[in-house]
Amino acid sequence: MDDSKTKNEVDLPANQKVKKLLKTNLNTKFAEKAEALKAQLYDWIDHPLSVIEFKPEADAFFKCKAVQKHPIEALPSLSYGKGDQVILDFGSHRVGYLSFHLEVDGMNVDAPTRLRLTFGEIPYDVTEDLHPCNTGISTSWLPDEIINVDWLPTDVEMPRRYSFRYLKIEVLDTSPRYKVQFSNVRVRAMSAVSPAVSVAVTPLQSTDEELKSLDRISQVTLRNCMQTVFEDGPRRDRRLWLGDLRLQALTNYCTFKDFQLVKRCLYLFAALPRENESLPACLFEKPKLSAGSDYIVDYDALFGPTLYDYAVASGDLETANELWPTVVGSMKMALSHLDKDGRFDSDASDAWKFLDWSDGLDTNAGMHGLVLYCCKKVNKLAALISKPAPHTEDVQTMIKAASLFYDSAQAVFVSGPDRQISWASQAWMALSGAMDSRTCLKAIRTAMNDHRAVKPLTPYAYHHIAEALARCGGQEDCLKLMREYWGGMVRAGAETFWECFDEEDPRRSPYGDCHNNSYCHAWSCTPSYLLRVVLKEHLEGEVSKGDLRFGSFNSLLFLTDN
Repeated sequence: MDDSKTKNEVDLPANQKVKKLLKTNLNTKFAEKAEALKAQLYDWIDHPLSVIEFKPEADAFFKCKAVQKHPIEALPSLSYGKGDQVILDFGSHRVGYLSFHLEVDGMNVDAPTRLRLTFGEIPYDVTEDLHPCNTGISTSWLPDEIINVDWLPTDVEMPRRYSFRYLKIEVLDTSPRYKVQFSNVRVRAMSAVSPAVSVAVTPLQSTDEELKSLDRISQVTLRNCMQTVFEDGPRRDRRLWLGDLRLQALTNYCTFKDFQLVKRCLYLFAALPRENESLPACLFEKPKLSAGSDYIVDYDALFGPTLYDYAVASGDLETANELWPTVVGSMKMALSHLDKDGRFDSDASDAWKFLDWSDGLDTNAGMHGLVLYCCKKVNKLAALISKPAPHTEDVQTMIKAASLFYDSAQAVFVSGPDRQISWASQAWMALSGAMDSRTCLKAIRTAMNDHRAVKPLTPYAYHHIAEALARCGGQEDCLKLMREYWGGMVRAGAETFWECFDEEDPRRSPYGDCHNNSYCHAWSCTPSYLLRVVLKEHLEGEVSKGDLRFGSFNSLLFLTDN
């Protein structure tokens, strides 16, 4: 037994352990370009709306509901002593810096005031003890702070940035001679998206209130993740991940249209190639630009499609040309996993293949589809900037090899030695155009109706399933899935979409403890993209008929690549 490991630690899966850290070859030119593109952050002031408490509620997702305890106007007159607490509700999710005035109610301030402040994205954060936390990632991410204030009255400004809706303040100690009062509680909220840009987004062309709600919450999720980079989560991990960036950028193009922030993030990754030309899965801005130690094969390969999407959306072919060598290098590791028949073999290296956090997911079929998808997008990028397509033969070989994953008797793609059926495998095979749209749509539907199939856990995977359904002609299937999954989060109380969601288990976590989950997470922001781009023609046709839910299928806006 490793004596250094506490009983509350969860061991990392083998494919996430870094066995050899490859050298980063910093591209100073690209790093300087990225720095010059650094976003201007906008700020605005938010105040709490009420003093609340949580009451048990058996039917609620988190088994409790918030009720007003005092109107917010009463807060400055309320006194709190040792052992007391107050919970403030800001009404919605925000990212920013907290400040408040701390007043004294008593004879003498003969000892410091010790406070614990807990910033809650969901009720569990402020209704339960955060410690101990049985998790495989650092508990320093937990959103609580203990501060000591020597002299009152005074203004208190918290130096760290927080991501929250609820604020719980516990008075750990004062002295018998005085209590404290709180007033002028405020948050200086921050985003790369200004309030003016946020409210100016063209309304979704729909009369369906549920879909409009999904669109609105998607935009709030994305806005709160858009800081000096596209963060994966403003509470945790507060860094840039390549797979997340692709989905954030797609949603940004049809909402806020901040092309400069996407360009900055592309240059940041291009500034940090590893010695084998692969790209890190994530990167850090502070204390200086550096590559994360995590490497994910699928994220590496998705750099090319991300650049292609940017070039098409922005018209910036100069950047596409300059970053073309980075694209070529980013495909090498993924393609090295193809066997002699052109079939992706996850066991060809011990590098991490992600696709989703779902338990026991076999990645062979899904990765085959993803790499085929990336090869096609890179070929399209080459055509856009007048370069020879580098993966013509790879595409032909991989399309032929895709049939080796297809089980015609079951009408699904199977993966690995146990011939596993998963939603993710069907999604990526469909998105890649591995077979015709009719076959792929049937495969997705078959897997979704098979109780043995491995279901996704994260919105990242659910997005690809939803998009695959729509692009294969299953627009109504896509809408149904969106209503069930993202709509399920809304019914559970989400004001921003979450890192993971299981409607049967509010404590589900990829990390062992839901207290370390992120409840405003980048890869969940895509309903706006699905509704505004992928389903645009379908929804516009249904609006014209006055029936969103039961209209006939329209022609597909985006044909699957074949």
